[in-house]
Amino acid sequence: MKLSIYRALIIFTVCFAGWNCSKDNAVDASASPTGQAGSLSKFTIVGNYLYAVDSRILYSYDISNPINPIKTNSTIINFDVETIYPFKNRLFIGTTTGMFIYSIDTPSVPTKLAEARHVRSCDPVVANDSVAFVTLKGNAPCGPAVSGLYIHDIRNVFQPILIKTLPIPNPEGLGLNGSVLYICCNNEGLKVFNVADPVNPIEIRTVAGGYFKDVIPYGNLLICFINTGISLYDISNPTNPVFIKEISN
Repeated sequence: MKLSIYRALIIFTVCFAGWNCSKDNAVDASASPTGQAGSLSKFTIVGNYLYAVDSRILYSYDISNPINPIKTNSTIINFDVETIYPFKNRLFIGTTTGMFIYSIDTPSVPTKLAEARHVRSCDPVVANDSVAFVTLKGNAPCGPAVSGLYIHDIRNVFQPILIKTLPIPNPEGLGLNGSVLYICCNNEGLKVFNVADPVNPIEIRTVAGGYFKDVIPYGNLLICFINTGISLYDISNPTNPVFIKEISN
């Protein structure tokens, strides 16, 4: 069976990240845009380590020698783990019952810092130094949560505080580019928010043209996973994505 274009793209970016990170051992996920995957990803590379999740476990692998990866740790997190997102020395892990934050100050053995529980739901997450953005999707397979954007203050990373809930229809994957947040809302389009003030996110526009599942801001390029393949947008102006082309499945 052929890999979908989306999976192939994610594998490419992760493999390229591994090559790039081998030149720099600094543990800083934000410093290497080539290592950026989507918010629905189940694996990521930071420095010389690969982190992956299955339905309940976080795995750590030393890939400093790519032809001989070494598993350094496995940690039981929760049931129904869904996604993993890196930022600097932290991993943000989305599950159906909450967001978990892990430190990778010791890259071989991630350490739990905090969690923020919520009603059962599908739960991708992206973050920066001070705020974590989570979308919850309430429906039959995901759970009874109210669909929307849930914003947590993580300046005290040991005590995430929910500071804003914004109802949004059918939210799924999301991507953060500075003070601009992109939220995929399936057949409702791609919503663009100004989140310079996280307590008062401002919806700027909705981009139509597909069933949007996930999104990767990558320099001046916005890579959108849609139902028919991948849509590429120019985000030289981050608040105004301009369609470039679609790559069909």
